[in-house]
Amino acid sequence: MLGASALLALVVGAAFMVLLLAIADLRRDERRSSQSQDVLIAANRLERLLLDLETGTRGFILTGQKHFLEPWRTARAAFPRRADQLLKLVSGDPSQTRQATLIAQAGRAYIRDYSVPLVAAARRGDPSARSVAASTAGKRRVDVLRGDFDLLLGAEQRAATRLEASSDAAARRASAGAVAGLGGSVALIALYATYLSRMIVRPVRHTAVMASRLASGDLSARVPETGTAEIGSLEEAFNVMGSSLERNRAELAALAAEQAALRRVATLVAHAAAPPAVFAAVAEEIGRLFPADHTFMARYETDDTVKVVAGWSARGDSPIGLERPLGIENVSAVVRETGRTARVDHNAADADVVALGARSAVAAPITVEGHLWGVIVVAVTGPEPPPQGTEARLAEFTKLVATAIANAEAQAELTASRARIVATADETRRRIERDLHDGAQQRLVSLALQLRLARAAVPPGLGQLTAELERVAGGLTSTFDELREYARGIHPAILAEGGLGPALRTLARRSAVAVDLNVRAHTRLPELIEVGAYYVVSEALTNAAKHARAAAVHVDVQVADGELRVMVRDDGVGGADFAGGSGLVGLKDRVEALGGRLSLHSPRGSGTFIRAELPLAEADGRTPPRTNAGAPASSTPQGGSG
Repeated sequence: MLGASALLALVVGAAFMVLLLAIADLRRDERRSSQSQDVLIAANRLERLLLDLETGTRGFILTGQKHFLEPWRTARAAFPRRADQLLKLVSGDPSQTRQATLIAQAGRAYIRDYSVPLVAAARRGDPSARSVAASTAGKRRVDVLRGDFDLLLGAEQRAATRLEASSDAAARRASAGAVAGLGGSVALIALYATYLSRMIVRPVRHTAVMASRLASGDLSARVPETGTAEIGSLEEAFNVMGSSLERNRAELAALAAEQAALRRVATLVAHAAAPPAVFAAVAEEIGRLFPADHTFMARYETDDTVKVVAGWSARGDSPIGLERPLGIENVSAVVRETGRTARVDHNAADADVVALGARSAVAAPITVEGHLWGVIVVAVTGPEPPPQGTEARLAEFTKLVATAIANAEAQAELTASRARIVATADETRRRIERDLHDGAQQRLVSLALQLRLARAAVPPGLGQLTAELERVAGGLTSTFDELREYARGIHPAILAEGGLGPALRTLARRSAVAVDLNVRAHTRLPELIEVGAYYVVSEALTNAAKHARAAAVHVDVQVADGELRVMVRDDGVGGADFAGGSGLVGLKDRVEALGGRLSLHSPRGSGTFIRAELPLAEADGRTPPRTNAGAPASSTPQGGSG
């Protein structure tokens, strides 16, 4: 067997040597082919630069338009660098080096002796620059250079063909070596296949059958320990492994189920899921894991009651929303008094157990930021109480629940705070607009009337005084108009009086860009929602006119699935982003403060699309909706100065 193994190693080694030599040839040919491709690419780029020089020169000479000089300048600046790159690539081939040197010298001569002087003459207005002789000379130079390029490219293509043929020969040698090595290996392997089958394969096959039974769940599978040496040791090790797996299967299954449940709940917490979703998931995971017949999660209220916020039952019912006072005879009260886990076994007097129709229960406290928040209760209806250790496992879930509660409360407080800031700012805007309207504007109107009365009372012959009074009255009128525009920008009165539809139509008429407006909201919406939507459209129209250089804007406003959706799309230059200024950032903050979402899609050259989604349910608690019977469903005004 040792001789057969050595012979097999020799045959395989010889085959691999042939393969390695063939691979080395292939790699060498590949490097040469890659260099040839680089030469072809560099030559083509250099030839394109020459064509750009010719096109720019001829275009400027014939038309006198300076935009032809842009590609000419670029090509003129890049030609020396590209020529040096080509020379470096062909440095290993003397004939190609000579040809590339000839091209580089001829190209530089074309730029230095023909193109640059001819462009300079055309700029001076020299008529000779546009002569037939000048054009013919340039064409002749370019034709010669293109012929040189053809010689260089032809030589590289022939070299690439030779390299391809060499690679094919190396591949054939590699294939022959592989076939020879494979044939020899098969012949030698056949010599001792019978030995392996009789002494090793049969015992291993029997062990594999038992391993399949073991893998399918039959942990009682065992193999007869009849083998010798390593095979005997394998049979003995297999039987020991089966016994160990059989003993530990129950523990592993329980641990895997617990870790999977913890991972699913942790994923919900990490994704900032809503507290009801987390609570429901925790209750269900606990109920299926322990297993339990009933689970519920409850919150301790300030009036000495406990309120169920999530529950799960094997029967499908759930005590969610149930609220009852804390008494002496229930496990929830014990947890609140001690702050630790509690157990009730076969206690029919416990109120929590009786309410669930169960016999036994285990409860664990939920502590949020050092304060007792609530309790988780697991109950069973059968005669066997929850196993020992349930308290410790249940405590792992309470940590995740506490994290979710803390995150949710912080998020809710932040959202409420942002909403209060937005509402206060809007109320301040309305108060300033009202004060301007009732105070300064009325005072300016009165002063204008008094001036016009004074002008009417001026005696004849005092024309200069009359003209001066007329100018002052006109100035007051202009000031009044400006102040009215300022007040309208602070908080449009039509938004409060007519609602979102009329306010947006007024905004569209005043836009400097043509606006296609479609409003599908038949009733008045909560005030904060209307104000937020108004400013989204206003800021979008301002950006379209000032920055996007748009010709048209499409605005679509509709109520769907319990939210107001505002979509603004323009045909401008795009490129807008939240980092570009405070306007879009302010809009995003306003929308998110109302519990909504603002998205922006603005690729350069393809316009800007802004989408805002404002939930009506969250705003209903702040400002009740109002009816606007006279508002039409949609309109299509065209932008103007209106």
